[in-house]
Amino acid sequence: MSSAVAELDSYLRSMLALKPPGITGSKVHSITRLCTANVQDEPVLIQKVYTHFKKVPATHKLGDLYVVDSIARHGWTPLAKAGRSPRSAAPDGTYAGGVDRLTKLLPVLMTDIIDNAPQDQKEKIKNLVDIWECCCSFPPSCSTHSARN
Repeated sequence: MSSAVAELDSYLRSMLALKPPGITGSKVHSITRLCTANVQDEPVLIQKVYTHFKKVPATHKLGDLYVVDSIARHGWTPLAKAGRSPRSAAPDGTYAGGVDRLTKLLPVLMTDIIDNAPQDQKEKIKNLVDIWECCCSFPPSCSTHSARN
């Protein structure tokens, strides 16, 4: 396991000790910085975030979704500066590959969180989806269907 993967694993495990939704702004920033600084490891890092999301209690899934949001939006920045957009089948270990991978995982994450999130987090999920729509962070079909139903 690379040191970046081990560090991410440590951050993700520490989220479980936090009160719901299991995240702080500084933790989101640290995880995002780690993932963007180690973009060459993005397939493993994204898989680690996905696996963590699937294992955490429903009360903490929103924290993981905030991490996904931050990683994806920071992945967009270098692409936008270069005048490119993420595309299907983007190479592994690139910002485009990471955003593409997150986009493909998002429908599963959204279904899970909508089906299981505590009622007091539903409005926060809706607000996050609204931000995605406004910023065009993800294609609408990835997030809005599950969040609006």
